[in-house]
Amino acid sequence: MPEVPGRRPRLFVVELDGTMIGMITLDRRDAERPGHVRPDGGAAELGYLFLPQAWGHGYAAEACAAALDWFAGVLPGEPVVLTTQTANDRAMRLAAKLGFTEVERFEEFGAEQWFGVWS
Repeated sequence: MPEVPGRRPRLFVVELDGTMIGMITLDRRDAERPGHVRPDGGAAELGYLFLPQAWGHGYAAEACAAALDWFAGVLPGEPVVLTTQTANDRAMRLAAKLGFTEVERFEEFGAEQWFGVWS
């Protein structure tokens, strides 16, 4: 992980053998969306997207853990939140593996969402 990310703060490209296989984001969660750990919202939210051929190899877990470590070094003590559909078993397992704990569940985008915090 670089000390400071490149052109867009808190956006990390994940490469394997020089080829992009995914990305990690740490953006501020919109205060109008459900799910908050602060009354005013604005906590950092972990997001990730990987190519299907990269699934199941541990790349997301490794990259997300590295991004969270970087974030903790830059903003120590700041919470990070994560939202995923409860139907997404892989995402739920990844959240647990990364150390996120459930705060609440709610309906959004036509499905039940799991909302957790890492601190």
